[in-house]
Amino acid sequence: MIVVKIGGSVAEVAGEIFNELYETGRDVLVVPGGWIFAEKIRELDVDDDSAHWMAIEAMNIYGYYLSRYAELIEPHDFDFEIRGVRILLPYILLKKYDELPHSWDVTSDSITVWIAEKVDAGKIIKVTDVDGIVSGGRVLEKITAGDISFETCIDRFTPRLLEEYGREMFICNGFARGRVKDYIMKGIAFGTTVIGRW
Repeated sequence: MIVVKIGGSVAEVAGEIFNELYETGRDVLVVPGGWIFAEKIRELDVDDDSAHWMAIEAMNIYGYYLSRYAELIEPHDFDFEIRGVRILLPYILLKKYDELPHSWDVTSDSITVWIAEKVDAGKIIKVTDVDGIVSGGRVLEKITAGDISFETCIDRFTPRLLEEYGREMFICNGFARGRVKDYIMKGIAFGTTVIGRW
């Protein structure tokens, strides 16, 4: 199974991204970002616990928005099987397995990595509106999680989880047609691979 996070920043081309996922013929679990709904929650003066659960509900809402492209699943446990392309509504799972910090350091990026570990995903992909992690004016092909000491396009907790789990996350631009499909089918595409451990 491949776990793919589709951020709200690529909502306008989400249909094209889903087409690429279907074209691979692989089993794909899509984790929705929080999009504009999570941004509104950031503007509210609420405590960390409330913000955490509200932001996860925002992921569910964006999942419903994406449901025109694939079927939704809302599992209560991790014993589900994926056939084809499915969109995960994560709220119930996160409520049952409350293992992540309640902080804005944890966003749908971290939740995607956490879910990928639970389902033993073969690949983790973040589809966003940038080409990858930039340093020194260029997009990095690879970087170890432990070397990320600056603000990037992933949240602050994601490198820690990747390191803990020994997993990799590939980041690519959803507006650049073919990159998601190329990475899934060929194992290489323009973007950044964040390596949990060498």
